[in-house]
Amino acid sequence: MILKKLLRKWATLFSILALFTNILALLMVFFYAPTEVQMGEVQKIFYYHVPCAIASYFMVFISFVFSIAFLVKKDEKYDIWAYAGAEVGLVFILCVLVSGPIWGKAAWGKWWVWEPRLTTFLIIFLIYFSYILVRIFGKQDTKTLKVASVFSIIGFLDVPLVNRAVYWWGSIVHPKSVSLEPQMKLTFFVSLLSVIILSLSFLFWRVSVDERVIDND
Repeated sequence: MILKKLLRKWATLFSILALFTNILALLMVFFYAPTEVQMGEVQKIFYYHVPCAIASYFMVFISFVFSIAFLVKKDEKYDIWAYAGAEVGLVFILCVLVSGPIWGKAAWGKWWVWEPRLTTFLIIFLIYFSYILVRIFGKQDTKTLKVASVFSIIGFLDVPLVNRAVYWWGSIVHPKSVSLEPQMKLTFFVSLLSVIILSLSFLFWRVSVDERVIDND
């Protein structure tokens, strides 16, 4: 099918780009970026922890936009992208929830603290996890798709709360701002680019395998 082949070409292209950019990012993380004075080597988790969070926001934003489009247009092709965005977003949300406690334990001596940013981010995970459960166990009818779309929209509305939580409610582990040396800043942006490209490759692959994608859709 023409559309599936096109999606797979884009997925392959982004996968190749993701491979090379992530190799470059990892080399920069371990051999170019200086070691942070206070936290030491564990701080290097930052270069993937934060980009994974940004990638998760990007993917759930895609799900948010296409969920609204589905509710308005009632065209299932929008739901295909909404579903894919939510699934890929959940993958990166999990990466954040795994890498964060590892970093936290090493840097602050605690795996988890119930502070505003962590709590609001956990809520995002629970909402999108619920979204996936609705899709897996619900009937593949219009009602299920509408319910899932509402979950996606509500989930994304929590993103601004996560972003502003430190400023509004404070935090015992997250600083309001981070100052980076030029080498650290460059490494961060390369890592961010590599993770965003990786997330797009996942998105295109996920859409391409959806059985609802048809020729000339």
